[in-house]
Amino acid sequence: MKRKVFAVLLAFCCISSIFLLQLGNKPAPAQAASWDLVWSDEFNGTAGSGVNTSNWLYDQGTGYGCSGCPANWGTGEVEVMTNSTRNVYQDGAGHLAIKPIRESNGTWTSGRIETQRTDFAAPAGGILAVEGSIQLPNVTGAGAAGYWPAFWMLGAPFRGNYLNWPGVGEIDIMENVNGLNTTWGTFHCGYYGGGPCNEPNGIGGQRNCSPTTCQASFHTYRIEYDRSVSPEVIRWYQDGVLFWQVEQNRSGMDDTTWRNALNHGFFIILNVAMGGGFPGAFGGGPTGSTVSGAPMLVDYVRVYTSKGSASTPTPPPSNCTDFKYGVDKTGSTTARPWFQPCGWTAGYVILHYTRPGLSQQNVYMHYNSGAGRWEYDVSGLSSGQTLQYSFTYQRNGLQYDTGWSSWTQS
Repeated sequence: MKRKVFAVLLAFCCISSIFLLQLGNKPAPAQAASWDLVWSDEFNGTAGSGVNTSNWLYDQGTGYGCSGCPANWGTGEVEVMTNSTRNVYQDGAGHLAIKPIRESNGTWTSGRIETQRTDFAAPAGGILAVEGSIQLPNVTGAGAAGYWPAFWMLGAPFRGNYLNWPGVGEIDIMENVNGLNTTWGTFHCGYYGGGPCNEPNGIGGQRNCSPTTCQASFHTYRIEYDRSVSPEVIRWYQDGVLFWQVEQNRSGMDDTTWRNALNHGFFIILNVAMGGGFPGAFGGGPTGSTVSGAPMLVDYVRVYTSKGSASTPTPPPSNCTDFKYGVDKTGSTTARPWFQPCGWTAGYVILHYTRPGLSQQNVYMHYNSGAGRWEYDVSGLSSGQTLQYSFTYQRNGLQYDTGWSSWTQS
């Protein structure tokens, strides 16, 4: 979330200009990275219960309360954050809900939680990945005015200081405002009033949710901070599709600013704000038409690390000039789509697939070093059902898509 800790609302007047869609020349992601799950919350608590306070702490009020800390969380948002299960609760169906509520006196309450841990960091020569599966508040149009849900991270040195933003780094994994079918990813660094990260706006990109809207269903949002490549890079993904990245050697970025923003741990934040500068830049804050009580639902938050990349390409398979792919039947109701590069190494491969009557799935494939190919197991297939599938793959720093194919379960 755009924690413009010292920002004034006028700083957002040109915010749309910073969200560039062009990825430019992209350093290659880790080659066949092997991920280790280091922390997660699956939100499997009983219905109506609060969060696991071993994992999370509640932010309350309208700011951190320190001497010199700005009001309204530094953004102009108007809600009061609480630890009430009216605002923050587990729904008993495997989800966290953060629900903004218009109270009887017309004011708003909502929820904001931070991880207890502040040590989520990329190992030297490795990669940090933070991912969440989230359905945004299911409200659009006039009823969504002022809604500002977010999934984001702040540098560990911020906690307890609260006045050293943006130099200590902020990574906004996902933000959305006013019920738009668009999410933003942003990096904050340097100093207020310009600098390498164009503060207080930051530098970021955006992507629309598809085929369902961000509000209609769950989508995955992920960042990777990759120290296994040179220059280092931060990548943003929506549903497994890379849509934005920031490189260490981008124009105007210096090594000191980069290190100050990233050479430490981070903590994770989930919240739904109401009003503030970002919604204001896209039509305004809450009005009398704004719907009360539309929650952001979080299926999971997971943190992974990888030791980095394998540098030796797999020998090419026979009778293959570029790449091969297909689907193997592995059981009466299971199948294994696969993708095999021919003499080159893919940075990643994403499988897109649909089954009859179900929405499209977009998932990272796993690298099988023994077979020299990328694989993913699909279950729930009945005899005669057709699997439609395609791939997105990364080669030499660029991303490509294959056409769609079909395979029928026998």
